[in-house]
Amino acid sequence: MANKSPVYSNARVRVMENTFLNQEKFNRLVYSESVDEALRVLAESNYGGGAIAENGDYEKILRAEEDKVSAFMAESMPEKCGMESFLMKQDYHNAKALTKAKYMRLDDADFMLAPQGTIDIDLLRDCVNSDTYSRLPALMAEALSEIDVARANGDKSPRTIDVTLDKACFRDVLKVAKEGRQKTIIRYWTACIDFANVTAFIRYRREGEELRSFRKAFAEGGEISLSLFESVFEATDEAVAEKFRYTSYGKTVYEAFSGEKGALVAFERAQDNYLLDIFKRDRTDIFSISPLAGFYVAKKQEIKVVRMILICIKNHVDTAQIKARLRDYYA
Repeated sequence: MANKSPVYSNARVRVMENTFLNQEKFNRLVYSESVDEALRVLAESNYGGGAIAENGDYEKILRAEEDKVSAFMAESMPEKCGMESFLMKQDYHNAKALTKAKYMRLDDADFMLAPQGTIDIDLLRDCVNSDTYSRLPALMAEALSEIDVARANGDKSPRTIDVTLDKACFRDVLKVAKEGRQKTIIRYWTACIDFANVTAFIRYRREGEELRSFRKAFAEGGEISLSLFESVFEATDEAVAEKFRYTSYGKTVYEAFSGEKGALVAFERAQDNYLLDIFKRDRTDIFSISPLAGFYVAKKQEIKVVRMILICIKNHVDTAQIKARLRDYYA
């Protein structure tokens, strides 16, 4: 049996941190003149463990890198420490993808799936396609049943699938995090819930939706109460920013309401940096699980940023705009 003590796991993390892309590699990616040139930079770093992108199919490499980090997490994390919550997030993503594929009558949903989390993907696929959820975690089963009822009653909006499973996911991961009693992981998921609610708040306001629609999407478990959102739902962006100034996320959330062009992009960058900072403080504490958790979160963010860069290069986005989307470095 593998040694899964924090000390042993964190020793492995120190080695795995050498796989992070450094600033020089990111600069080369950003200034690549083509996707093929960018893929050569990734190949030099053994990104994806040697996976080959045929015809510029960079998703194959990114998926291989995601599989690698998920496998490392699964085999390294101590039991019942709250780390399972990170892999559970992938379970819920896959539940959403498979549910959408079922209702869209897609024969193959593999292109939408994340790496396997704590639930075998074939089992999850079978449960979703057969509408039998007894073998799934209780909160996920409840959410999937709720979606089926909504569809039967005429609600065919993909947003209903997203909102219902996202709310169940946050309840589930926060429950597991609290059972693990690891303050950094609890803090991480609490912040994720708050940022998800802020993002939903922004989108519902910009789309002219009513407050009751936002109430249905609001996820419980964060620090920012529903009543605070309700109090400023009709307010100006400046008034909202002032109200949020006195939460734990004052400066971070301000980015979303600055009134500047591209403010939402700045907010997404700011929230990712905030989430990473939660683990940076304890990344050298070999007796806690923070170094392992921080590595996982940082690697997932790195893959997301690499994907963003490649998409921008493919679509000939200006280099300055790409650089504006970069996150802080963990390495």
